[in-house]
Amino acid sequence: MTVISKINLDTALLPKGTLMFADLIALLAKDPSLSATRRRDLMSGLRRVAKALGQAPQNVPADSRWLQPRLAKRAPAALGLSPKSWQNAVSDARAAMVHARIVERRSNHLSDLSSEWQALWTSLLAAKDKTLQPALCRFVHFLNNQGIGPDQVTAEHALAYRDALAQNEISKSPDGAYRAAVNGWNLAVQRLPDWPKTTHPLESRQKIIKLPEAAFSAAFLQDLERLMARLANPDPLADEGRARALRPATLNQYRRQIIRFASELVHAGLLLDAITEIAVLLAPANAERGLRQMLTRTENKSTKLIGETAALLRNLGRITGQPEEVQKKLADLAARLAPAPQRGMTRKNRDRLRILQNEESLQRLLHLPDRLFAHPPAGKTNTFTKALAREDAVAIAILLVCPIRIKNLAGIHLELHLQRPGDGRAFLVLSEDDLKNERPLEFELPIELIRMIDRHLASRSPELCPAGTAWLFPRRDGAGSVSPGQLSARISKRVRKETGFEINAHLFRHFAVMTWLDANPGSYEVARRLLGHSEVSHTINMYSGLEVKSATRIFADLIETKKGRRT
Repeated sequence: MTVISKINLDTALLPKGTLMFADLIALLAKDPSLSATRRRDLMSGLRRVAKALGQAPQNVPADSRWLQPRLAKRAPAALGLSPKSWQNAVSDARAAMVHARIVERRSNHLSDLSSEWQALWTSLLAAKDKTLQPALCRFVHFLNNQGIGPDQVTAEHALAYRDALAQNEISKSPDGAYRAAVNGWNLAVQRLPDWPKTTHPLESRQKIIKLPEAAFSAAFLQDLERLMARLANPDPLADEGRARALRPATLNQYRRQIIRFASELVHAGLLLDAITEIAVLLAPANAERGLRQMLTRTENKSTKLIGETAALLRNLGRITGQPEEVQKKLADLAARLAPAPQRGMTRKNRDRLRILQNEESLQRLLHLPDRLFAHPPAGKTNTFTKALAREDAVAIAILLVCPIRIKNLAGIHLELHLQRPGDGRAFLVLSEDDLKNERPLEFELPIELIRMIDRHLASRSPELCPAGTAWLFPRRDGAGSVSPGQLSARISKRVRKETGFEINAHLFRHFAVMTWLDANPGSYEVARRLLGHSEVSHTINMYSGLEVKSATRIFADLIETKKGRRT
């Protein structure tokens, strides 16, 4: 009988003979060229990095391509380390790999550069431009080491730099550093008179699917306008009339979805000129063609977006009075692509919330806004950076007591949504027009949060926006509110950096219900009102099971109490 040993898939693709951290530690321990202090630091760095990865040193390969994606996901706060301590640990681990000649030593001294590069770099330093030096320093030294002069740099050299980073970087993103270097080079062309005048292209990371409306024919856009007008001003006596007009936000969503689906058809090979009216999108062959195009990006699996698109096509077929056989086919496509109804939260969200059931972790999150507001980024002197940190603190503080959607958070207007009766209290008031289900919500804000908001508003100008800006989370020109996506990304990044927790803006809604049900098992009606759900059944469907821990604990306490009575 043949016995096959179990394969470690985590390291199965590494080259044979790859050294492990334990091997490096053994080599360092015997190396007479190192001082005792330097030997200790390098060995300590290797051990701390291995511990951060949850592995013993003998299981961590000294391979940059293996280490980089794993270390990039580690947040210092989650490890109980300051950013500086973590940076030192990674730096020492990399230095140990340099000592073993696994990766290249970094060159960052002016004396390492050729006379041409020295002159150019001196002019850059004299400009005191804080954005250029960190972006370009390593790139310039890479070019110098390759014998490439300032006037010889091409886009191919930048790509070679990205490959070198992938080979030598163990924690930071090689692609991020490469893009920063190219952007920095192009900015230097604009800002520094002595810099070579050749700019380099940078491929966009954004995959553009939705074509601009202007790309479509005038006839199609006119038909789209007629449809939007009909949905905005329904005729209740028409055969397929709607009793109520669609909200502007819903109309905008429908418009985007229609343009996107028309774009999918173009990507699938349909000529732009052939799309002359909405009915073209609803022809069964085209509807299936466009939906199949969407499925090519999801491994032939339906998603929420695909399901919603198919449902919209079905509804448009009915609204525009398409023939019965067309409506039947569209309904069939929508039924096939309808995603399974969600029952409860996803495993990923449950895992993220489970961390917050630990009292120490919970307190770190609850006290984050106050700590961040009182002590914005340590070691930073930039007033904009501090003001932005305080704005993030306000956003997180609001989400902790007002579990609203990110769109409503981003759109808070100081006069429309923050109501102050004049007795020191303040209320966050969201009207029917603000909310997804058209049910108003109102939250009384804690006095500490009111004070935080007032202190922030008194100090945020001119760093974040002009004085008198009417939005709590404004764009930098003060002309409107920040985009929900941008604010959401900032909140996630800030929480991860400060606590190590993976929490997005929407998870605060789940956190609110978990906290409430933990203290009040089965109290779904209050949870429904807290979130603004229309039906309690929806709340139960989403959150049933969150209170299991509390319910079982209460039952266990009851049994212990009964036992006490019997004794």
